[in-house]
Amino acid sequence: MKSNLSILKILDNASDDSEKNLEDSTQLYNRLAQGLIYSHTRINDNTKRSLEASSFAYALIEILAEKGIITIEELYDRKKGVAERLIERFTGSGLGLLFQNPEFDKYSFEQEADVDCQSCLDTCKAVCCKFPFALSRQDVDEGIIRWEFKKPYLIAHDSDGYCVHLDRETYHCSVHDHRPVPCRGFDCKNNDRWNVWHDDNQSHINPKLHDQISQANKAAYSPAITE
Repeated sequence: MKSNLSILKILDNASDDSEKNLEDSTQLYNRLAQGLIYSHTRINDNTKRSLEASSFAYALIEILAEKGIITIEELYDRKKGVAERLIERFTGSGLGLLFQNPEFDKYSFEQEADVDCQSCLDTCKAVCCKFPFALSRQDVDEGIIRWEFKKPYLIAHDSDGYCVHLDRETYHCSVHDHRPVPCRGFDCKNNDRWNVWHDDNQSHINPKLHDQISQANKAAYSPAITE
């Protein structure tokens, strides 16, 4: 009996240690996320200022090289075009912060889609959980929804392409009560961007959908190759 009690005590201690480690890991993750938010915000602000100064400099150089004479009007006109090119390059470089725009309070969001997901799961296999999208500041501050550290602040996906919060056996969301606004508002029956179904009966997935998802994720999550 004494031996059995010792074993039970060890198991109880192990369980307590496991819960404590999980709590410590969660706290560490949240602290790291908050630190990265600060760093990324500062990087983003500094880059915006640099882009503003660089756009003027590049415009001035281009006009001086072409004509040798400039006016204020010419400088501003050229600056606009150059700024657009620099912003496009910055956006594709992976340094920019991506947040939902506009943002809504997800817990009071009134435009939730009326979709019977349960009846579709056998066919769609929760394919919408492979779509890339940006989180809101509310999602990030809450510390429940995970995002890609290498591409802030896009929803985190695993190597199989699915959202990290998806239960692979049931295809149910493990953080359903805290899911982001894009998840709440997505309607697979009527969506301009993602044409999920091949037929009105929702019995066949659009054969081009997976290629579209692959291209979208590659563009969203892969670091840009710069010259």
